[in-house]
Amino acid sequence: MSNEGGAKTENPTNGASDTLSKPGKPKFSWLQPHPIFAIILVGPEEEPFGIQKDFLCSRSDHFRKYFAEREHDEKVEHIIRLPETTAEVFGLAQNFLYTGVIMNSPDEVPSYESLVGLWKLGYNLGVDGLCAKTLDTMMECRELTQRIPATPLLIQVWKDTPEGSSIRVLLLSWAAEYMRSSDARTEFAKSLPQEVLSELVVAMSSFDSVPVVQAPVNSEPATAESQAPRKSVHYLEDRSDEEASKTAKKSRHSLTSASVAEVAAISDKVALHRKASRTSLPKMAKRRSSAAYLDPSAITTAQRLDFCADLLQRMLSGPGFWTRLVGPFKEPVEPAEDGVPDYLDKVKRPMDLSTIKAKMDRKGYTDDEEFLKDVRQIFQNCFTYWKKGDPMWLAGEKLQKTFEEKYSHMNKWIAKMAGEEAE
Repeated sequence: MSNEGGAKTENPTNGASDTLSKPGKPKFSWLQPHPIFAIILVGPEEEPFGIQKDFLCSRSDHFRKYFAEREHDEKVEHIIRLPETTAEVFGLAQNFLYTGVIMNSPDEVPSYESLVGLWKLGYNLGVDGLCAKTLDTMMECRELTQRIPATPLLIQVWKDTPEGSSIRVLLLSWAAEYMRSSDARTEFAKSLPQEVLSELVVAMSSFDSVPVVQAPVNSEPATAESQAPRKSVHYLEDRSDEEASKTAKKSRHSLTSASVAEVAAISDKVALHRKASRTSLPKMAKRRSSAAYLDPSAITTAQRLDFCADLLQRMLSGPGFWTRLVGPFKEPVEPAEDGVPDYLDKVKRPMDLSTIKAKMDRKGYTDDEEFLKDVRQIFQNCFTYWKKGDPMWLAGEKLQKTFEEKYSHMNKWIAKMAGEEAE
C-alpha cells in the first residue's frame, strides 16, 4: 500500500476536525472520474478498505469536514485509521454506502452487536441515512430471529449512546414491552443499573396504549413479534437525535407520581431479589480481614466449579466481546472441512469449548484444576499447530489473555455470591 506524500495517519473520529464549519454537501456523479482514494484501516489489525474520497465526502458529514481541512493535499491516497471499528461493522457500512442496504438476504442476518456498532459508526461519522437504515435492519432482524437484544447489550447502548438517541429509545421500548408483560420482570430489573431502570420506566409510561409483546431479554429467547402490529416502531424517525434527547430530558423531569412509585416498587423488588439470590452458595463465616476471607483454603470445590461453570457460560453466550473471541475455538476442529488436514497429526489431544461445556453439564469435572487444564489445552493446541503471528495464533493469544484475567477473579466472584464483598 502506498503512502504518497507522507500522508497523515489519523483517527478521524477524535473530534479534531469537528470545530470546522460544516462544508456544503458536494455534488457527486459516477459519470465523473474519482481517482483519489481514502484507504481506511479498520480495527486493531488495520484491515484495509478502499473508498473513493469524493464518494465518501458525498455521504459523510465527518469526512467532508475532515478533507476540507486538507483541501490542498494532492495525494492520491489518504490513510485513515478507525481502530475502534471492526471489519464486520465497516463491511456493513460499506455495503450500505454502495447499495443502500445493510442486510442482503434473510440468510445473512447480522448480529445485534454488529448493528449497534454500525449505528454508532453512522452517528459518529454523520453518514447520510445509515442510522435510520440500521434501525430498520434491527427491526427486520427481530422479525426474522424472533429475538431481542440481551441485557448486556441494552446496558452497553445506554452507556455508549446519547440520551434520547433513536437506538437508545428503540431498545428501551423493546425492554419496556418485556418489562410490562413478563413474569420475570423482577429478575430482569435486578440486572439493570438504577439509571437504566429509571429511564426504562419513562419508556414504559410513554407506551401505555401500545400492545405489549412478551420477549425474554437475558437469554435472547423467542418473542411474539408477529402477534402484535408493528405499531410506531420507528419512534423517533421524524426527529433528529438532538431533538429526541431534549424530549427525553423533558419527560424525565415530568414523571407522574405513579411512575415514580413504579420505580420505587421495582427498586424494592430488586433489593429483595439480590438479597435472596446471594444465598445460593453456602454462607461463609465472616472474617476480620479480606486476606483471610479470600484465602483459597476457605473456598469449597463446589464453589470453584460453580465459578468455572458461570465463566464458561459467559464465554459461550456473550456478551459480544466473548462472541468475537471464542468463535474459532467454540466447536471441535474438523480437519477436512476446516482446511487443516494434518491437524490431528500435530495435535494429539483436541479440545474445544463445546466439549468442555458438555463435560461440565454432565458433572464430569471433579475440581476446577481439571476444568482449567482442558481450557488451557485449547491454547496449547492453537500454539502447537499455528505459527506465531498467524491470525489463528493471535486469536488464541487474545482469548487466552482474556480468559486468564477473568479466571483470576474467582475468589472475588465467590465472595460476592456468598453474600459478602471482599473488603
